[in-house]
Amino acid sequence: MKELEKVKLFRYLTPQEISWMLVKWRPKEVSEGSVIIKEGTTGDEMYLIETGRVEIHLIRGDVVLLLTELQEPAFFGEMSILTDKPRSATVKAKTDVRLLVLKKQDFMNVVNENPKVAAKFLLAMGEDLCNRIITTNTNLENYFLINQAIVDNKSFRDLYILAHKAPSSSG
Repeated sequence: MKELEKVKLFRYLTPQEISWMLVKWRPKEVSEGSVIIKEGTTGDEMYLIETGRVEIHLIRGDVVLLLTELQEPAFFGEMSILTDKPRSATVKAKTDVRLLVLKKQDFMNVVNENPKVAAKFLLAMGEDLCNRIITTNTNLENYFLINQAIVDNKSFRDLYILAHKAPSSSG
């Protein structure tokens, strides 16, 4: 990774603390198109993207809802080191990806060995999670306003119906 200070997770750590913590992470190569995390499964690791891009999506029936694309120096999967809940989304490699992987047990070792570093790491992670919630709230508000416009405005409603109408067999 070129500049570890740019990794949001490490923003409060000194260069020495970053070096100490990086010993806990393990490299992993993932081929383009591979699923890294499958929604609904359990996991015990989080990931830091060294190189490449991933996409995060939800699958609902036949519909794939793309949530976001991430690239260096982003991270994902962090909820699995904080909780035992199932994965909330699927993550797929959009390109060949080189990751750094932090296992939950290795993170717990950080907490036990150096609580100060763990606290700084968790503060940065918490800030990022808060920013993701703010973005999600904005997206939900926009979605609500669009839906409300469709319901309240006949022109929007007619346009929506027209756009979602099944094609006729008569051509």
